[in-house]
Amino acid sequence: DQLELEARRTAARTEETWGAGGYTWVQFDAISCDARACANLDLPFFIEGLRDILERRPDPHTANLLASYCASAIGQAAPSEDAAGEVRAEIADCARWIVRDHMTELHPLLWAHAARGFDNNLRVRSPSRFAASGREEAMRIITGLFQREIEAGKRVIFTEGRRQIALPG
Repeated sequence: DQLELEARRTAARTEETWGAGGYTWVQFDAISCDARACANLDLPFFIEGLRDILERRPDPHTANLLASYCASAIGQAAPSEDAAGEVRAEIADCARWIVRDHMTELHPLLWAHAARGFDNNLRVRSPSRFAASGREEAMRIITGLFQREIEAGKRVIFTEGRRQIALPG
């Protein structure tokens, strides 16, 4: 398939910059809206690309972008019992390690965009409400990812440059 071929070519051309991330960047939009592209995805290579991107761009923006993409844009897609559904579930699970290992602050606008499929034609009438919806989406997902810790009475704290789990107080 042409998409797979181009994704692999891009990965080869950009390996020095992105590692396997070139493959992931090419597939990023296609697999969120095309079930066939999603079903045909080389999932281990895609996940390796996520890791390589975060290794090369360990900033909060990239962590939020990839976490929101995995958890919301992909993870909130209508469930299906086909190959694409299985791939989406695996990608959605990546949000767990992205948030736990890489997020140090919350970027609500990225989460709001992800919740709406990163629609570039989206009309935002109220930026503050849009950001609030992104914060709500992120908090819902992050709360689920840290459910055990929260139920044990701990707090999840994002501070500049790090995330920690602490007892209340």
